[in-house]
Amino acid sequence: MNIAILIQTLGGGGAERVAQIIGDYYVNRGNNVYYFLGHTSVKPVYPVKGQIVDTGIKGCLSNNVFGDIQALGKLFLASLQMRKWKRRYQIDVAVSFMEEFNYLNILSKGREKVITRVCTILSQEGEWVNLFFRKDIVHFFYPKSDRIVVMSEYAKRDMYCNFNIPMNKMVKIPNPVVTGNTQESSMGLEYGDKVIITVGRLAPEKQQERIIRAFSYVAASEKDARLLILGTGPNEGYLKNIAYKHKVKENVIFAGFKSDVAHYLKNSRIFVLASRLEGFPNGMIEAMANGLPVVTTDAPGGCGEIVGKKREAGACEDIEYCPYGILTPHISGQIRAGGELTREERLLGQAMLELLRNEELCERYSKRSMKRAAMYDVEKIMEIWNRLLQT
Repeated sequence: MNIAILIQTLGGGGAERVAQIIGDYYVNRGNNVYYFLGHTSVKPVYPVKGQIVDTGIKGCLSNNVFGDIQALGKLFLASLQMRKWKRRYQIDVAVSFMEEFNYLNILSKGREKVITRVCTILSQEGEWVNLFFRKDIVHFFYPKSDRIVVMSEYAKRDMYCNFNIPMNKMVKIPNPVVTGNTQESSMGLEYGDKVIITVGRLAPEKQQERIIRAFSYVAASEKDARLLILGTGPNEGYLKNIAYKHKVKENVIFAGFKSDVAHYLKNSRIFVLASRLEGFPNGMIEAMANGLPVVTTDAPGGCGEIVGKKREAGACEDIEYCPYGILTPHISGQIRAGGELTREERLLGQAMLELLRNEELCERYSKRSMKRAAMYDVEKIMEIWNRLLQT
């Protein structure tokens, strides 16, 4: 089978990591896999076994509504290029990641099976960002896919309720987790045994500033606690300023991008997340696979589902001890650097502090984390992909 994976880049991100896992899986089983990438200066971070194809397609996204017509024109022209690539490589199945390449996949559809993969919560992105999030545009184009892959029940309901996407067009496939390949040394980290870790791109939607502020609550009582932040991105300077303003500069470590995340996870105590929204956080699942207890805010997306929040429970309003992790209220709104912590930030800090101090609770959630991660094992998740591609 000839499989095309359509994605803008293979830079360091959750969608890119899943594209690598899926592609490698099918190459290992004797299929031809081609990565149809956009023309970009971003260098691949994830090595892949499939063949990389530079399509020459540049970004079509518009950052303001006045560019909608121009963006549509670029999109249609780019789809003609994509159709030629599909024909050249005689593609049987085309799987696309994220909005721009989902539209290109749909518009370039020929005889091949088209699968679009929604990696975020579209209704939370805001129609003002660009036309690709507009309800009428999403409703018109996405059902033309053969199937639409979403990562959580939250995302499925979002597509149905806000964009009127038929339920029978969608299939839920969570992100797979790969474990056991760490290149760690026998030595631990140099940051002590009270390390709280978070992993993700340093970007506004990840809200690491909220984690830093909440961590200042922890550090006030536990002077030797450390917050380890893995990732790179445009917010690094801003985040360092937040750490300075809240007097935890010496306790917060910005470690940058790490290809061997498992080593850092294995030598940390707790994993924490406080994103504005999360489609399905790879970092959280990898942390759970390495036995880390999880504290996460109730962000729109897959976080609540991963820790076992009951769907009918409504929005989290206090610290909630779920079957597979600790949930605290969603954090939103603007902050002032150095300003007083919000109630939600204090609750996040309290949950982290309790796990640091309560050995029995920490051990219990460590075991539950590994049990939960096993449900997202790559072989189990790829069985769903197999059924989808063969149907």
